Amino acid sequence: MTSQRGFTIIELLVAVVIFSVGLLALAGTASVILTSLTSTQSRTIAAGVAESRFERIRATACAARAAGSTTTRGIAESWTLDRLARADDVTVAVTFLSSHQARTETFRSFLPC
Repeated sequence: MTSQRGFTIIELLVAVVIFSVGLLALAGTASVILTSLTSTQSRTIAAGVAESRFERIRATACAARAAGSTTTRGIAESWTLDRLARADDVTVAVTFLSSHQARTETFRSFLPC
């Protein structure tokens, strides 16, 4: 008998199975990364909305500052003020969609008067 070089059908099948498992793992990881990026983008927009609200409140005279709520760029925001001796304790809560679920982030700052 002569010796032939090459792979057996079993070796090829094992290689195809290993390669397929690797591709499936890569596809699953890509899905998780995409979901994470989308969630991060939503949180960044929500933080920008909260920062904008703090700036608008800071630009308002202390006596005219008031609590309220509104929707900005599809993100619901509400803010409260607690008057202190020399500052206002401002809390801004923003509600946004993250991974198809409503999520609320709360931001707090002390604005001097």
